[in-house]
Amino acid sequence: MLLALIILISSAAVASEGSDLIDGLHLPKDHILYWMNRDNTLRSLCFKNETCRLKYTVNNRHCWGYEINCDAESSYSVHKAKCTRPTTWGRNMAESQLEVFQKQSDFAKLAEEGSVLEAGQIYFQEGSFLECSSHLRFCRAKNIFFDFKNLNSKTSKRYRNDVIQKGQVGGNCNTFFDEKLLYSRADEKSYLQSWAHELQYFASYPDFRISKHRCDVIFDKPTVLIKLDASVNMYHHFCDFINLYASQHVNGSIDMDIDIVWWDTWSDGFVDPIFGITWHAFTVNKPHELIDLDGKTVCFRNTIFSMLARQRFGSGLVHAFSRHILHRLMIRQNGPLLDKIRVTLLSRSTPFRKILNEDEVD
Repeated sequence: MLLALIILISSAAVASEGSDLIDGLHLPKDHILYWMNRDNTLRSLCFKNETCRLKYTVNNRHCWGYEINCDAESSYSVHKAKCTRPTTWGRNMAESQLEVFQKQSDFAKLAEEGSVLEAGQIYFQEGSFLECSSHLRFCRAKNIFFDFKNLNSKTSKRYRNDVIQKGQVGGNCNTFFDEKLLYSRADEKSYLQSWAHELQYFASYPDFRISKHRCDVIFDKPTVLIKLDASVNMYHHFCDFINLYASQHVNGSIDMDIDIVWWDTWSDGFVDPIFGITWHAFTVNKPHELIDLDGKTVCFRNTIFSMLARQRFGSGLVHAFSRHILHRLMIRQNGPLLDKIRVTLLSRSTPFRKILNEDEVD
């Protein structure tokens, strides 16, 4: 009897550990199977728990749509987009239309960003690496630095492309750094289009090590650098959030214990009073302002350069993003209500967007 009780308690403890792991993800239930196949760290932790392993990894073929071996019928977006009539531009088969849509506007689009190049490689523990997708739209790096002595935050303007100059960004890539390859990818230079202006002067320095002697500020946690669109407008700001979400997919991690640095060059900083709560869907930590790093040499042990606001995509990606945000912000919809229609009116103030008789709406 005592042995049976011990086994029962042990089984309950194992089940509890698996439940705690899943609850700690703060994900919609229908997303867990997909992330289990995408986040290697999460999958390894799940394998250590029998309850979690049996429930979420056995015969799990779920995929988002950008993975190399993702079967279309197992992808998140399957059946979400439908072509109701042939196109007028030569693709008359519904399947072909869907393939084009998914590659241009859905999760499959992220496969392009996931095809990274290595401009620098790591060969020892304190070494650096930098890897970026085409046109430097998304990058990952380890053990790098930025020198922000050129920021001059008190007089800085918004959307500056001259913050980082020669000698102000780099790492220690040891025996390999393909400078020409990096420069060839810096071919789309626009503030909200790529990281070309910020990384074009990246160089390898043999004596660089992350230390308190070399760095004024050290980010030890995984860190996201993100350049931002207008925070006062829901469309523009959610272009930031959906591309941050997409960047987490490309990076293969959904952890919330991360740091976020708002790469905004405006002297007053990035003010986000309207939609600022949305950051809680991505991190448990308060985001950092670029202007607070003015004049300092800042080092990052593990960072990603987020995809930018002018790369917003749709369909299954937007659907998953919507579910993800609503779940993590614990927003519940009361409805729909029987025989009721809910109308959301976006109030705009600019002359060409303002609804002239808006005040007549009761």
